Amino acid sequence: MQLRNHMEEIQLSKIREIGELANKMAKEGRSVVKLQVGEPDFDTPQHIIDAAITSLNKHETHYAHNRGTIECRKAISAKLRRDNGIAADPEKNILVLNGCAEALMCSTLGILDPGEEMIIIEPTFINYIQLAKMAGCTPVIVRAREENGWLPDIEDIRRAVTPRTKILLLNTPTNPTGAVYPKELLEDIAKLAIKHGLIVVSDEVYEKLIYGNAKHVSIAAIPGMEDRTITINGLSKAYAMTGWRLGYVAADEGLILPMLKVHQYSTTCLPIFTQAGAVEALDNSAADVEAMRQEYERRRDVLAGLLREIDGITLDHVPDGTFYMYPNISKLGVNSRDFVFGLLEKTGVATTYGTAFDQRGEGNIRISFANSEENLREGAKRIAAYASGLR
Repeated sequence: MQLRNHMEEIQLSKIREIGELANKMAKEGRSVVKLQVGEPDFDTPQHIIDAAITSLNKHETHYAHNRGTIECRKAISAKLRRDNGIAADPEKNILVLNGCAEALMCSTLGILDPGEEMIIIEPTFINYIQLAKMAGCTPVIVRAREENGWLPDIEDIRRAVTPRTKILLLNTPTNPTGAVYPKELLEDIAKLAIKHGLIVVSDEVYEKLIYGNAKHVSIAAIPGMEDRTITINGLSKAYAMTGWRLGYVAADEGLILPMLKVHQYSTTCLPIFTQAGAVEALDNSAADVEAMRQEYERRRDVLAGLLREIDGITLDHVPDGTFYMYPNISKLGVNSRDFVFGLLEKTGVATTYGTAFDQRGEGNIRISFANSEENLREGAKRIAAYASGLR
């Protein structure tokens, strides 16, 4: 049956497209190095697993509160106060959701009205634009430039604001570039948001994965922003808990209520045992997170060195956060999509093409270093051989 409706303009995930092909090749016996997805290669720390098992053994298998268990919300509240300087009442200001993906969905479908606009900074996580379209809204693109360290210019953001603008969406540390917004830029964005009455949705899921002298700042902690910021975070990346699917939002009660309605009529609640694991993660995993962060930083440095040795590939910006590298391949004379699929088909290395993250940009690919050093070295070796054949 051919169904024609508003979902026709919503694109399927380009990252999943590459991943499915890589998996197919691996099943066929090909040697595949998967560097396309943001999936930590570490196991969830055992004490977190044990906390979930304890919950299951206590038969905590019934529906949970729609907002999340009070224990989980209290742990999130304590974390936000401790790490981010955000005061969030666990009874009113926190909603526990099915990963950051649902948090983003609730933020867009719950807050935006058809015909309104949402400003998005590109290059960006692929979900943002599609979610704006699902809400019947217009995504307005502001492009961050490589020569500016992949940070947006405040004047470009200012020019993008119209009477229809309702949400300004930020992602820091940024997927796919690894840029970390400095406090001064966030303060300028805060002034702009306050002046124009904008709501800021701040996706901070990579906040723990920061390197060198970079420092994460939550815009909700800037004076005047607490009531107009929706802070999104989760446990997938820093805690190696992608499959647990636990994310959350912190916001003013007036913003929480419409998001709660979306949640109630979609996923309803998260399993209690998942939330028990989250409490343990948030309360007792600082050492685990730091050990993983240090290993990612070491791998970042290894991969940066390897990529800079490849003729035709340039890397002017080493990421300050996340676990992604975003090198430029323009000198190889091929567009990023053709490069990525050719690389995968001929060498078995899976990466992601830059135009998946940036509609108007061309010439970059995203490489995840959430993988072993052995795989990173093998992947870089194959990329070098493939690039050599293009020159």
